[in-house]
Amino acid sequence: MDTFSKFFTNHRHRRAIPGSGDSRYTRKHQNIVPDYVKKDPTKNPKIELIRNKHGRQVCDNNTLDYIRKEYNVIPFKGEVKKLGSTGIKLYFDDKLKKFVIER
Repeated sequence: MDTFSKFFTNHRHRRAIPGSGDSRYTRKHQNIVPDYVKKDPTKNPKIELIRNKHGRQVCDNNTLDYIRKEYNVIPFKGEVKKLGSTGIKLYFDDKLKKFVIER
């Protein structure tokens, strides 16, 4: 049996922590991020931000096109539209002169 001082010199783990400098154990690919954490590039970030919490976002042309395709909602001035069962309202703001989504 080894003495206490020699135990840690002879029985150290050989595998380094990933990314700590040892090139054998660093990962070079994206597969280290689990799928549930990755963002879906097909979804609109403004709508996903409002879906998770309350607030307002000003819509640009890309967001309005996404709403037309995904929710089958055509925005009109003077009308308040709901985006499915998300609880998000789409309306035209007269002060900003733009469409706004709000929850």
